Amino acid sequence: MPLSRRRFLETAITASTLGTVGQRALLPVASGAKVEGYQRNLLPSQKEVWDWQVWMAKLGPKYTGNQAHTTFVEFLASHLQEFGLDVAREHYTLPRWEARRWEITVTPGTGKSFKAPVTSYFPYSGQTPAAGATGELVYAGHAPAFNLSGLQGKVALVDFSTNARKFAEMYRPWGVYPADARFPSEYKPARGGVNDLTQFQKAGAVGVIIAWTDVSDANAMDQYTPFSRPPQGVPGLYVGRETGAKLKSLAASGAKATVVLEADVHPDTPTDTLLATLPGTNSDEVIIVNTHTDGPNATEENGGLGVLALAKYFAKLPKSERKRTLVFPLTTGHFAGPWVPSMRGIIQKYPELIKKAVAALTVEHLGCKEWADDAAMHYKPTGENEWAVAITEYASTGHILVDALEGSGDRKTAVVNPVHGGWLGEGGGLARAGVPTIGYIPQPNYLLAGPANGCIEKLSAERLHAEIEVFAKVIHKMDTMTAAELKVKS
Repeated sequence: MPLSRRRFLETAITASTLGTVGQRALLPVASGAKVEGYQRNLLPSQKEVWDWQVWMAKLGPKYTGNQAHTTFVEFLASHLQEFGLDVAREHYTLPRWEARRWEITVTPGTGKSFKAPVTSYFPYSGQTPAAGATGELVYAGHAPAFNLSGLQGKVALVDFSTNARKFAEMYRPWGVYPADARFPSEYKPARGGVNDLTQFQKAGAVGVIIAWTDVSDANAMDQYTPFSRPPQGVPGLYVGRETGAKLKSLAASGAKATVVLEADVHPDTPTDTLLATLPGTNSDEVIIVNTHTDGPNATEENGGLGVLALAKYFAKLPKSERKRTLVFPLTTGHFAGPWVPSMRGIIQKYPELIKKAVAALTVEHLGCKEWADDAAMHYKPTGENEWAVAITEYASTGHILVDALEGSGDRKTAVVNPVHGGWLGEGGGLARAGVPTIGYIPQPNYLLAGPANGCIEKLSAERLHAEIEVFAKVIHKMDTMTAAELKVKS
């Protein structure tokens, strides 16, 4: 952003500013106690927030810097300004990569050629001409143990199993809501298990086909995974488990495959991070409420809508009722890490902001209902909320959130201490910078899926609004506590 805008922001900040997992005892839960200062009638209505959500979903995938993402960022900026916040910007550019056509044609040793169903493409992998890249189909192993010999001029077929996140090892619970819910000891979200294609490029392969083995095709469809990877140099496409098994059989009998992945690269594509500031009565202390704005669907990332609702709510309160300045970073670059620093950029460029920060709340992936494969590999809703993991290293902030959840509609939330590398999402950088941070981050199977409708059918208007209400209570409580109280770890 222009120097004058940065100085304005810095001046504004200066002048105005589980039950079943682990052995740690859970924090006590208050019985729906009122939160000082909270005025529910001032919160944006469920309908208003859901209207924002439906509009956002219709934009389609908001990959970093594309038209949908830019439209969303401008929507957020204009509304924040309308609510009376000062909005500054950090400008970035990236070589935006955009796929426009992808397919696989297989020619068996005997018989007719056929199109193999493709579930998605590997983002920022290599492009092909319209005719594609053709080579003998060779099975190169199951991730992570690949056989890279003899791949020169060939199409490599690999498969993988989704990795389990060992929640029982990663986390110790501060509390679970509702108290009788069973927080899982491990979780297997649908994520790609092959993160690096450059090894196949170095081995001479002309293309890579990556096969899911343990999720349904519906679950695997449109997955934008893995994200935040530098250009891979060789085209990569994903197929479902049945297609993968069929191709593995054909690879043993001399089949050939043609991989098509046409993509455009747009050099120096602009993309902006927003920093919105709402002054409080204390110029020396700040509460940060942050998220990112880029993502493939209606929940990844709708944290910006949560921030918008919170900003509108707190802007309605008299300044005398806001002890601390609220700063809302809405960052770009979560899906373009090699070129755009996301929250890390704010931490590096605004050290005074971080020094003044007494607490932070990171909000991501709101309104999630649970969808899962059943025993027959049918992908469908379970009728439950998706588990939300709210990460914080401090007993103080853990207690705040556990208390705020009581009596809310945000059911199936675990407030956890990341004892073994369990930080996920945009809150991790703030936590490592020493700011007492809550990182709220549900992780549904569809988190990285990019269908045209944005997975809107998988979200709940009721839960989305309940989460925002919980966050408002959390910020109010943070604002009443001293900096020393907010740093209590046990």
